[in-house]
Amino acid sequence: MVGVKNNRRARYTQRVIQETVLSLLESKPINAISVTEVCAQADVNRTTFYRYYTDVYDCVESIEKAFVKSLHPLAGATPSQALEHLLTAFYEDKKLSNLVFVEGKTKLLERMQDLMAHTGPKPPMIADYQGAYIGAGLQNILKKWVKDGMPETPHKLTQIIIDTILAKNLDDLRDEVL
Repeated sequence: MVGVKNNRRARYTQRVIQETVLSLLESKPINAISVTEVCAQADVNRTTFYRYYTDVYDCVESIEKAFVKSLHPLAGATPSQALEHLLTAFYEDKKLSNLVFVEGKTKLLERMQDLMAHTGPKPPMIADYQGAYIGAGLQNILKKWVKDGMPETPHKLTQIIIDTILAKNLDDLRDEVL
């Protein structure tokens, strides 16, 4: 019904615009995507685009927020189960993975980290610097995973992340250094 907020047609139009933006992100950076290009590929006019979004960045932010909102952390899950759950959701929406490369223009990784920190299980207390180090490492592991085409399953990547955080493969080196 026209004039009704969030009617089926409006949701469809927003989805088409968002899918077009995600498709364009597969081949070019966000700052090279114009509203004109999105409208031409989505087959909508500029007025329609601006009815829902102020610019391409606003559209990307809307996509991120909807994705993070759709994630439902597992109640009573361990940190590794919660991480695997998030990675699985990300793995199942491969087009969304392009957002991890939009440096400084997207907050998807930060939003996912924030979701885990505030709603997921609480890991042991980590010092501020150590937490920053681990957070940056997680982001870079996720970026590498996406760049390589997500070759590992979410379960396997979760194990890689845990082993990396715990420095399991550095035990022999640690003995030599210390």
